[in-house]
Amino acid sequence: MSVPTPTTVVTGFADAVGCAYRRDLDQLLVVDCGNNTIASVIVHTHTKTVVGTGYSGISDIALSSDGLHAYVTETGRLLRLPLTNLNRAAAAVIASGLGTNIDQLGLDEARGFAYVVGDGSLKRINIWTSAVDIITTGLSVTRGVLVTADGRFAYVSRDSGHIVRIDLLTHTSTVVASGLSGPRHMAFTDGSESVILFPVPNPAGRVMKLDLTTTPPSVSEIAGPTAPHPYALAVLSPEHILIVCATEVSEVSFTSGVYSAAGPILLGIGFVPADSTHISGGYADTSMDPSYFFQVRRCPFGGTLPLMINHDGARNHGANFYQIVVTPSGGSPHLVTQAYTDYRWSAALNRFEAVVTSPTNGYYPVRAAGAIWLNHWLGMLFDSTGQPNVLNTIQVKLFASQNAASEIGHGTDSGRSATLMIDNTLPLAKINRIVHDGADVNTCGIVNSGSTNFTFDITASAPRHLLAWSLNAYWGDNKSAPVASDNYSAHLGGGLVWTGISGSVVPTPAWNASVPKDPTSTHCGHLFALAAWDRVINGWSYVHGPATYHKTITIML
Repeated sequence: MSVPTPTTVVTGFADAVGCAYRRDLDQLLVVDCGNNTIASVIVHTHTKTVVGTGYSGISDIALSSDGLHAYVTETGRLLRLPLTNLNRAAAAVIASGLGTNIDQLGLDEARGFAYVVGDGSLKRINIWTSAVDIITTGLSVTRGVLVTADGRFAYVSRDSGHIVRIDLLTHTSTVVASGLSGPRHMAFTDGSESVILFPVPNPAGRVMKLDLTTTPPSVSEIAGPTAPHPYALAVLSPEHILIVCATEVSEVSFTSGVYSAAGPILLGIGFVPADSTHISGGYADTSMDPSYFFQVRRCPFGGTLPLMINHDGARNHGANFYQIVVTPSGGSPHLVTQAYTDYRWSAALNRFEAVVTSPTNGYYPVRAAGAIWLNHWLGMLFDSTGQPNVLNTIQVKLFASQNAASEIGHGTDSGRSATLMIDNTLPLAKINRIVHDGADVNTCGIVNSGSTNFTFDITASAPRHLLAWSLNAYWGDNKSAPVASDNYSAHLGGGLVWTGISGSVVPTPAWNASVPKDPTSTHCGHLFALAAWDRVINGWSYVHGPATYHKTITIML
């Protein structure tokens, strides 16, 4: 099977060996050990600029999660620099004495560590205290080191043709691939960390894929031949990579004309599709599909809304980030900046881990293709309780980088917005009076004369969107009987608004407490329980639950 051939993007390097991709700027930073510089390559324009000079034996670069700093390795040293000034003169030395042959840099900033390989060992550097620990020795001629996001494992590539996985807790190692031709720097393809890409230089430059999901892990060629001496790569998406070779940067697109994610960007609110059929006039309705498991009818939205985002489609549009903008009817747009948590599968731990997604200035990252999330399409859990109880329009805006000028299309484009009726008001239930033969019965009162007929003055209401109410009687040994009830389905002809009843007497005719063949029905304490439900949903369930009220009397007739 043929594989794609890389296309040259930028030339003019002396001996490029390492790289890091700044997604927010669509910028590849390239380490050139041939002239000890750092170059910037803007991917979408293919422009190259030298942005850092003055190094000695520079070998790799990694970026901090805050987007403010870079970590750089040079002969024996680990440096930290502001991204605003990548010249060696601006560097702070984090650690020195790391050996003469350190190569790829693995950064685990969340735990305060950096990892380097060289001189036969894997070393861990505390980036805050500068302490250096040797994790493993006996690793001859090492090239690459790649650390999992959970900080548990490191993968090390060696000229011997091996890739080794090292458990950073137990310091034990496992060979996951062998028979390779000098694997160089490595990169995960996506957030699942189940596939590793790496270049090999011989016999002709190639890009290889190590699939960790197979038993044993399998290796295959995915691109080639490259320019001479490929050394590092950057994964922009699972369909698009950049390859850093000695004198040039090239690119490969794997799925052009083969796979194209389609469909709307805003897929739904929880289980409710965000199209004009299932959200009409701001109200959710799935009743036209009676076999669908989540049946709702003319329901407004409230509480915390799960916004289901088409991450695949967003990536296909070239988006790396998205924003959520909410605009109430007659109000101003509001940029959502709430964090949310979901479970993502860890191939290394063989279990799901809770991952918090926090936006930067309102920019949420598009999920990496291939990452296994428990809620695959979830893109935001939006707390709507602060919004006005009116129609609110939710827009998803796509961006190539964390920059307003990089917006792709607009939130008003088809499939990127939905207008929802928000209603976070609560239902109300109250038994105002119990009436017997025209007279009020006090709470805990005893009725010992007259008829067995009773009526009830009740309030069972919601400001606009009541679903149902019911009044039931309970007595004796698990005995009960319905007294009165009503449901929105009986009021569909009245439109979207049904408020229920307030201060109304029910039922007509009066309720008869006497139950044939049950003498306790008129000789026992009775509890009358009223419940009222509204129609507000969050897309996964009804939000508020019933409002309840009860009164107790004793009937001795």
